[in-house]
Amino acid sequence: MKRFVREFMEHFTIGPTANQFSVVVFNDVAREVFSLNRHFSLSDIQSAVMNVTYSGGGTSIGKALDYARLVSFTSSRGAAKIVILITDGQSSISNEAQLLKDQNVTIFCIGVTTGIKEQLLRNVSTHNDYTNITDKFTTISRIKAHVVEKSCADRMYNF
Repeated sequence: MKRFVREFMEHFTIGPTANQFSVVVFNDVAREVFSLNRHFSLSDIQSAVMNVTYSGGGTSIGKALDYARLVSFTSSRGAAKIVILITDGQSSISNEAQLLKDQNVTIFCIGVTTGIKEQLLRNVSTHNDYTNITDKFTTISRIKAHVVEKSCADRMYNF
C-alpha cells in the first residue's frame, strides 16, 4: 500500500500553493500521520509515507471519514478536497460519507482482499466508477492510473 501511495503522489505537483496530501491511518480509531500543510516536496512526503506504521485492529471506515471531515480538511481558497479510502476490511457506516460529500469532498474507495463489501464502498464513493476492488495489496498498483485520471478530472470540475 505504501508503494501505491508513493507512486500515486508522483503524478502531482506538491507545494503550499499546489497539491497537498495528508495521511490518516485507521483501525478502531483514526490517527493522522501527517497533515495537509506538513510536507511541501515530493521527496519529503514520500519519506513520510514510508515511515507510516499500522498497528492492526478492527476497521472503522466511519471514524476515518469523520476524522477527515472534522480534522483533516480546512478551509482554503477553492481547493478541491479528495479522499482516497484504502481498506482491507468491512465496516458499518452511518452518514459520515454523505457529510463529506455535502462539503464537496470527492471520495474514491479502494477495497483490497476478497472479503470487501463492494456495495458498501460504492455507497461511500462519490460515483460508482470511483470504487475499485483488487484481491491483494501486491496488485493495487494496477488501478493507480485509473484513480489518478479520475481524481485529476474531478478536480477540474470541483471548484
